[in-house]
Amino acid sequence: MNPYLGKNHIGYQVSALGNHVFFGIDPKTNQPFETSFHQATSEEIDLALAKSQEAFDVYRLISIEKRVQFLKGISEKLKANKDLLIQWFCAESGLPQDRAEVEFARSCFQFEYYAQAVETGYALEIKIDSADPDRKPNPKPSLTKFNIPVGPVVVFGASNFPFAYSTLGGDVASALAAGCSVIVKAHAMHPHTSSVSAQFILEAAKEHGMPDGILSHLLAEDFTIGQSLVQDSRVKAVGFTGSIGGGMALQKLINERKEPISLYAEMGSSNPIVALKSALEKRPSEIAKQISASVLLNAGQFCTSPGLLFIEETANFNSFKEELIRAFSQSEIQCMLHPGISKRYFERTKEHAALVEVLYEGKHEGNFIQPTLSETSAAQFFSNPRIQEEIFGSYLTIIKCANETELKRGLALLEGQLTTSLYAETMGETDRFLPVLTAKSGRIILNGVPTGVEVSFAQQHGGPFPSSLNSYFTSVGWDAIKRFQRPVTFQNFSEDFSSKRVDFNENNIFLHFLNGKYH
Repeated sequence: MNPYLGKNHIGYQVSALGNHVFFGIDPKTNQPFETSFHQATSEEIDLALAKSQEAFDVYRLISIEKRVQFLKGISEKLKANKDLLIQWFCAESGLPQDRAEVEFARSCFQFEYYAQAVETGYALEIKIDSADPDRKPNPKPSLTKFNIPVGPVVVFGASNFPFAYSTLGGDVASALAAGCSVIVKAHAMHPHTSSVSAQFILEAAKEHGMPDGILSHLLAEDFTIGQSLVQDSRVKAVGFTGSIGGGMALQKLINERKEPISLYAEMGSSNPIVALKSALEKRPSEIAKQISASVLLNAGQFCTSPGLLFIEETANFNSFKEELIRAFSQSEIQCMLHPGISKRYFERTKEHAALVEVLYEGKHEGNFIQPTLSETSAAQFFSNPRIQEEIFGSYLTIIKCANETELKRGLALLEGQLTTSLYAETMGETDRFLPVLTAKSGRIILNGVPTGVEVSFAQQHGGPFPSSLNSYFTSVGWDAIKRFQRPVTFQNFSEDFSSKRVDFNENNIFLHFLNGKYH
């Protein structure tokens, strides 16, 4: 029996002061697991915040080399304990092992990748403008600007990614890479996975000499813990992946603070796909297979799962729909992440059915579902904006458009999206749609589907509201680190003065860039 399970991790200390306990749920059976998890008390929250502040004051001055080795050490620690992590991932999410393997590899890679962003100097964004004392009429000062960490960060675990957007996720990895301490508010639906993940990060932290409080992990099944965290003055930024309602509730709480801070919230997206007439006439079967596979993937429980399909009608439109229906009806039923997710899915599909024509209603048993396909006209879509609202799960709505004009009008009515996809045959067609597509989303996919988000320095995972709260930032890729930093300019700092007088450690960033390591 793991002695740490069921307890809060407050830095290197484990704690279970509260009497409020809850249990993880097996989504395949709806039965609770045996371990009771203790919801964090106000005393434990305050201690975690105090430790996080103290740890930040130390961690922010630790050398770049040590920070990089710590991040890489986390990845190594995770790989050494892969079997246990994947066991709990599958047990608590109902997701298959191949999905767990992919997500685990991504999580390990993110810690390594963000370490590289810091090590190469990319994340520091160092800019040096040399002095010119002979400039007329006024001498030019030396200016050096680079990014520093903002302070303690709170990260909310996401229900649909027990690894990649939770305790082992990109928000935690990028905040640690930025030089921040982190408090994770674990998601109540995968407490085993999250707690074990936290324990391994803390083991790596100890082994690499990181300060006590570099990471804390708090358990809760209600909203009170999150409210206390985001409203505390010691917290300087928040990372969240979840629903629009959850994100906006957090923003409201943050708005009540005396000192405003940034909430980086990834929220709802229907990820529309546009299939132009030329593409649908030339390769209907290929497009149908790609779209159905994307909708089917892990019961549609991705932030990038497609929910809307805008189609310019063709002579083979009906056979195209039949191929989608065949793929949906022949698919195996898949388990949804937890009872709350499936309950909301059934509520939303029932509400949606009153607005559209249901072509195929997927089977469902308990928390297991098949995808559902519905259809509506462009005119109905224009008159009822609720049709475009996200349904989290395998559900696709076709919007039939008579021509390109109707397609563009429908796209113009969309709210902000993480992605939009375009199936087209010529660059001329593509160019005509890019203005409206770029106005609506953060990533445009040509002749492909939106599921699958590459972790890359060129990735943008964030779009106009309500897909995220700030479309300038991304939660994936090297630029994710920028969310937890702020730039500072140093004027008139000579190399000699900086190395001897500025209160930094001898191996720190400031000396590195002055010695030419990063420029």
